Amino acid sequence: MEPAARWKRACHQCDLLLTRAHAPVGQRLLCPRCGATLHRNMDRSVTHTAALSLSGLLLFIPSATLPLLEFSLFSFGAENTLLNGVQALFAAGYLWLASLVLFCSVLAPLGKFLLLAFISWGSAWTGMARPVARTLRWYHHLQEWGMLDVYMLGILVALVKMSDLGKMTVEPGLYCFVAMMVVSSAATVSFDAETVWARLARHAKDAGERASVDAGGAK
Repeated sequence: MEPAARWKRACHQCDLLLTRAHAPVGQRLLCPRCGATLHRNMDRSVTHTAALSLSGLLLFIPSATLPLLEFSLFSFGAENTLLNGVQALFAAGYLWLASLVLFCSVLAPLGKFLLLAFISWGSAWTGMARPVARTLRWYHHLQEWGMLDVYMLGILVALVKMSDLGKMTVEPGLYCFVAMMVVSSAATVSFDAETVWARLARHAKDAGERASVDAGGAK
């Protein structure tokens, strides 16, 4: 079998085969042919991701429960939250649309924050290597489904289209939702899966060395 040090990977832009390498802390690994960024090793990326994921979880509660917008027309007024919008779609019979909105705007962002928090905190423990590795794979499948920016675009369209029909008031939940969207984007940028894999590899190596020492002492 080819040694691990000689394994190759292709640039995602020009398909140039390169020796797999880890960028130094605080620097980027660039493709020599096209200049594409292959890996960005941010300083303390795991710590930053842990803090951002926790912040996202705290912001998720008011974002999902507090009113986002209040629409009033003459004596009629209604407050809209993230959850009652989904409930209204279910009540109207739009089951597939309601399920898609529920998953992409509620479940996927919540799952993303939970997975990132577990990966960031669990990667510090040697005994959590296998669950963290499995969670990393789940995260790569889930991250493309969180569409907070699309939901935010829908809110902006509602503000523009319905402002002429009645009075639209921005409620505290919308500010929390915007903050959660910013935190979600920052967590995606700060998270470095290769750093986590490298940390898990160090844990496995240390565990193997300890096992070898214990076996030698037992003899």
